[in-house]
Amino acid sequence: MRQNIEFKPTPELNDGLYKLQMAMKQPDKTKTGVHGSKYADLNDVANAIRRANKESNAGIAFVQSVNSELGPDGKEHMQVMTIITHTSGEYMMIEGLPVSGSNNSQEAMKAATYAKRGSLMAAFGVTPKDEDDDGEEMTELQKHLNGELEQKRAVQAKCIELLKTVAKSKLDMIWATLGMTNEGANQVKKLSFAKANALYGAIKFAMNEDLEEVAND
Repeated sequence: MRQNIEFKPTPELNDGLYKLQMAMKQPDKTKTGVHGSKYADLNDVANAIRRANKESNAGIAFVQSVNSELGPDGKEHMQVMTIITHTSGEYMMIEGLPVSGSNNSQEAMKAATYAKRGSLMAAFGVTPKDEDDDGEEMTELQKHLNGELEQKRAVQAKCIELLKTVAKSKLDMIWATLGMTNEGANQVKKLSFAKANALYGAIKFAMNEDLEEVAND
């Protein structure tokens, strides 16, 4: 089920994403979790992206699809694909991390929403204000589904692996998208799930630019 990111030279899309991110105002946390903690839900995240796109006239749009398959355990296993398009016709497909669902349709829908939110945050580098932990609404869901800590470590491990392949000249820029400085793998291990997702998106964006440069040489 797992798919790869589709890379191709996208100079106009990259320029649009840059403009959008420069105009991005991080979403407020308008929802309350089961233990009273505030968080930004999928709608908050999507609206923040759309507002930044309108303000910057970046020409960006996005859609999300959920690929799913039934595992031998009887549970649905899902992966979100976020497709970012530009008015030029250029586009980029970004894969989300696989999420184990449930044999209960209501829980499966919650898992899909959770996965869409995380993938969208990663794709656009969204980090809701003061969201330094995963939020209690994520905690309860991930404890039920797959274990929050396991999910966070998986993203951190993927980031560490990918950082080894990125041009050294891009590392400071990647970390700057999170408002942080580059301190290597130890810094990645300290990130919250939300910020690890944002780092993952920044790395993928930098990798896309590297491939574009190679294609233009």
